[in-house]
Amino acid sequence: MSSIDLAILGIVLEKPQSAYDIQKDIEYHHFPRWTKISVPSIYRKVLQLQEKGYLQSNIVKGNRHADKAIYSITEEGRVYFEELMTLHATEPIPLQFDFNVVIANLSKVERNEGLKLLEQLQENIVTSLQILKGYETEYAEIPLGGKTVFEQQKLLYQALLEWLDNFQGQYIES
Repeated sequence: MSSIDLAILGIVLEKPQSAYDIQKDIEYHHFPRWTKISVPSIYRKVLQLQEKGYLQSNIVKGNRHADKAIYSITEEGRVYFEELMTLHATEPIPLQFDFNVVIANLSKVERNEGLKLLEQLQENIVTSLQILKGYETEYAEIPLGGKTVFEQQKLLYQALLEWLDNFQGQYIES
């Protein structure tokens, strides 16, 4: 059971739409920042969800464009959506950061190189925090759920910076 299923079903639950519109909605909601979702996976997942009976499609005549399939959620899809909501809310929450592989391997590089890498990580986290703050301003009118995710991300970046600063001090002393 995946978070991409949950994202797609939640978007289609809000309103029926084409796979292209689902993809644009996912980008608008910044789901790729919070979970691993790619454009090709969205189209594949929409078709898989339809094959499983969670989505149904209706072909709509396009005026200037070709006909397109508009997807809506089925009753089975609603049940699956609720199952996914419960599952994701009740299972342990993994916090995985790709940069932890760098941290785990710092002892394998020269100390000066390790310090440069730690400084680069700090700069990248600061940059990500600045980008996030820009999103908060740009998307100030988004619903409460989106605003709280922005707040969560901001707190995580700030905590990571504090943790990294502490670790860097220990690294220098070791």
